[in-house]
Amino acid sequence: MSESLPVRLNRDRLHDIQTRASFEATGSFPVLLHNGDAPVHVHLHLDDALSAVASIPANNHFVDADSTRQVSVEVEEGGPRPVEGQLKIVTGHGAETDYVSVTVAEPVPEEAVTVDETLMERADSDAEDDNDNEKDKDGGDRDDDASNFEFPDLSVRRNAPVAVLGILALAVAAGSASLSNSPAVSAGALAVLGSVVAAAYLLMR
Repeated sequence: MSESLPVRLNRDRLHDIQTRASFEATGSFPVLLHNGDAPVHVHLHLDDALSAVASIPANNHFVDADSTRQVSVEVEEGGPRPVEGQLKIVTGHGAETDYVSVTVAEPVPEEAVTVDETLMERADSDAEDDNDNEKDKDGGDRDDDASNFEFPDLSVRRNAPVAVLGILALAVAAGSASLSNSPAVSAGALAVLGSVVAAAYLLMR
């Protein structure tokens, strides 16, 4: 609906009419009758030119004091445009008469919003870059994990024969100490045990 057409009544004197000299609409519009401090009868009439494309449901209206009444002017869709005519406003059963030149114009078509192809290509390229960055990030994490992986130290396998010999030496020393009650033999067995433990510690470093 188009903007409203304001009409002020009984503002300066009884039956006074104050409104615009001209008005333009692209569709149906309301006439707002703003009344002053005295009740009034108002008659609205469209001339032949406007009546071809518009109509008023009721022509005669009573407006109470200090009130506003809205009267709709229904404009038909389609038909010839522009159409120019006059709206007649009469108060007090002919005491005052005023005219408004009304133009029913063609509605302004809404402009379609076009999307620039370069913006679409840029959005696609940004999406591809984001996917590549995620892949690179995932691949980088896997590479870092692989680079940080350490294979078990092979020194244990290389030193296995020495460890076996040390165990045998411990067994011999323990057997000698158990078969002999000599303190010297026991001390020697303890010395061998200490040597084997120290050698094992140095090999495992």
